[in-house]
Amino acid sequence: MYHLGLQLDDYLHEFYHIETYKSVYSFPIQPINGPHDLEKTDVKLVLPLIERKMIGRPKKNRMTVKDESKKLKSGHLSRKFLIMTCTQRDQHGHNKQSYTQGSEHAKQQAAQPPKQKGKSPIKKLITSDKS
Repeated sequence: MYHLGLQLDDYLHEFYHIETYKSVYSFPIQPINGPHDLEKTDVKLVLPLIERKMIGRPKKNRMTVKDESKKLKSGHLSRKFLIMTCTQRDQHGHNKQSYTQGSEHAKQQAAQPPKQKGKSPIKKLITSDKS
């Protein structure tokens, strides 16, 4: 509005002006009577609702906030900040499964074809010869 050369006071209701605020609160404010001075009425008090047991299976655990840490069972430890160590070379940052450099055993396993699942072909040949 300023770049168009318009004034905010032209578009603002006079209720929000400082002069109106000062004129409203220029008189002293009298305190009101307390609850013991109020008149008694025939209106019944509104009571809070009765808590009912909800139908359905209850949730196992309450839903946790993202920042809240997980509660571990007694005797269990968290692996969050655990540093992996390799049993082959006693180095940090990897474990035995991911270590392939310099391990002759790992090279031999990589050269062998994967084993087939199920019955071996030798047993099939033996059973077919008997019939």
